[in-house]
Amino acid sequence: MDEERVLRLCMQTGHLLLRYGGETSRVEETMAHMARGAGAPPDSVQSFVTPTGIFISITTDKGTFTHLTRVIGPASMNLDKVTLLNDLSRRFQRGACTVDQAFAELVRIEQAPSVYRHWVQMIAAALSSGSFTVILGGTGTDFLWGALGGFLAQETTRWLTRYAPRFFSVLLASLLGALIAVFSSAMGFAHDEGAIIIGAILPLLPGLAVTNSIRDLLAGDLLSGVARGAEALFTSVAIAIAVAIAIGISPRIT
Repeated sequence: MDEERVLRLCMQTGHLLLRYGGETSRVEETMAHMARGAGAPPDSVQSFVTPTGIFISITTDKGTFTHLTRVIGPASMNLDKVTLLNDLSRRFQRGACTVDQAFAELVRIEQAPSVYRHWVQMIAAALSSGSFTVILGGTGTDFLWGALGGFLAQETTRWLTRYAPRFFSVLLASLLGALIAVFSSAMGFAHDEGAIIIGAILPLLPGLAVTNSIRDLLAGDLLSGVARGAEALFTSVAIAIAVAIAIGISPRIT
């Protein structure tokens, strides 16, 4: 067994899992599967994963080999790729592919386009925001304004995340969606301002971050669970600040 190559394979797999939204317990389990598939004894693999870093070591007769990497850059949630990475780790553990084939598969997964194109995701965001607006008591016209607010908020978040911290991107995106509701109501084009605001910001709520935080805490990964919970909290605070600003502006333009 080439320990250095196995460590690089495990590290690259874990890095991709974190980037695409996998919880830390899943990352540690997957890396252990990959190492065992390469021939490492079960008790020889030790790993420690946080949302911003991965540490892994393998102990063999040749000594202890350790790798670490820092996870940087914005995460791009893609649960389809998480599923593909899980499947790869299981196949590698069964011996269905070699180390070289696993490296090639990782490159293919990383470079593969999303299952849904960008325009499909934006239309889905608009429809979900408009639908939430109607569920909360909005009219057909409110549906259109809620859909517009959700569309612009989602697109703003996607664009700004590449250049600014997520807190500020969510803050500005939520503010834009809420202002759409405020101005449409002030101009008399919409009926229920509150329903439009909620519909526009609901797709931005950190549901996956909260879910992963709870799963990490239940799995005993307290550091990762608290870190992901703090991320979800800051995202929620950003949304709340944006809505408060929009509501504060509302009386001045009516």
